[in-house]
Amino acid sequence: QTGMDADTFEQFMDQLERYVRERLIPAEREVIEQDRLPDDILQEMKDMGLFGLTIPEEYGGAGLNVSQYARTVQALSYA
Repeated sequence: QTGMDADTFEQFMDQLERYVRERLIPAEREVIEQDRLPDDILQEMKDMGLFGLTIPEEYGGAGLNVSQYARTVQALSYA
């Protein structure tokens, strides 16, 4: 699998890293206290396509290749 276009992927990563910094890290205490993701964050992550990262684009996913997927998971793991 060739993965997402390199420029598009870099834009996606910039957006994802900003989202992790500005939204997910500040929500960590709430997530820990409630032992669940708040519904609004879960919906935001769905809207960003974070639950279909490796699904081919023709089936509605992002079509990431293995190395792109690994970078995405690494960025998310900061929160």
